[in-house]
Amino acid sequence: MNRKVLQINCYAEGQIARVDIIGSISEWGRNNAVDMRTRCQELKDSGASKCHVYLMTVGGDCFQANEIVNILNEVFGGYTSEGGALVASAGTYISVCSAFSEQARNGQYMIHKPSGWIEGNEQDVENYLKLLKNMTATYYDAYKARLKKPEADFKAKWNAGDFWMTAQEAVEWGFLNSIKEPVRIDEDTASAIKESGSPIAVVNIDSKPNYKDEMELKAIAKSLGLPEDATQEQVNAKIADNAKKAGEYDTLKAQQEQKEKLDKASKVKAKLDEAELKKIIKADSRKKWEEAYERDFEGTDALLASLSVVPGSLSSQLVVSTQSGATLNGKTFEELQESDPDALMELHEKDPAAYEALFADWKKRKKLI
Repeated sequence: MNRKVLQINCYAEGQIARVDIIGSISEWGRNNAVDMRTRCQELKDSGASKCHVYLMTVGGDCFQANEIVNILNEVFGGYTSEGGALVASAGTYISVCSAFSEQARNGQYMIHKPSGWIEGNEQDVENYLKLLKNMTATYYDAYKARLKKPEADFKAKWNAGDFWMTAQEAVEWGFLNSIKEPVRIDEDTASAIKESGSPIAVVNIDSKPNYKDEMELKAIAKSLGLPEDATQEQVNAKIADNAKKAGEYDTLKAQQEQKEKLDKASKVKAKLDEAELKKIIKADSRKKWEEAYERDFEGTDALLASLSVVPGSLSSQLVVSTQSGATLNGKTFEELQESDPDALMELHEKDPAAYEALFADWKKRKKLI
């Protein structure tokens, strides 16, 4: 578990939306409450009717945690939750606001008053203080609603500072509904718990190199199409196999694209060589024809096939008159084919509508339409 980086993973398990909240709850970066709303709504729209949240967090921004709760309730109408080795600070607010909450037997649970940083002039300070007091009351009421012990006992803990509990103690206070099987605690997680100020010793630390959290491994395995109970070795092997296949696919794709590019260039060269040999096009206009083929192969090919031999000069001005039949500078489509094919090409590029008018007029006179 990384103390600094928040990870919010949203995915579907059948009709259940899973939301994993791992790390320090923060408004910075892509993994924030605003982005989370979009991803939760996508799951709801795709058919998820229930939501289950996994928490593995040192806490963080109390306002962001409150917004996360609002999103889960607004999108799904409520949710259930479970905790890993640590659920602390703002993370416990998300926990107590769920319809049912549990935590790993070897997990730790910590509650304290919301806090924040204030800067600015006296009005800024007063406004923020009022906001913080309101948020403190919101948090207190959420914990109070779950209490199994006297409120006076809780208020004493609340005012004393950080209130650390084992998962079992959190159940006894009423903040959790039940305890589940223990989770593996690696050195990074144990360090994060210690740095958070926990007075409770962390035992049975697993120092073997592995994924940082069991739930992360489950999520990764599922995304790879593996069973949730896949081992790290199986996940690593699947990732390596996918990387190999992706590399092979990219290589084949690049080879195929290169072959298609060369084939197309060869066809264009052959067509223009033949047209130049037959004096249908001029050598100095070849570059323009190549560019036209690049933009529209089929249209340019059809235009080239319709042209006849006869060198000529490009028209200095494009004008279309349909009063006595469609013409360009007084010439019909077939006249331009014979006397100025480059002008036809220029017209096709710069004024497709005018070109179509000439062509349609020619077909009509030839009774092709």
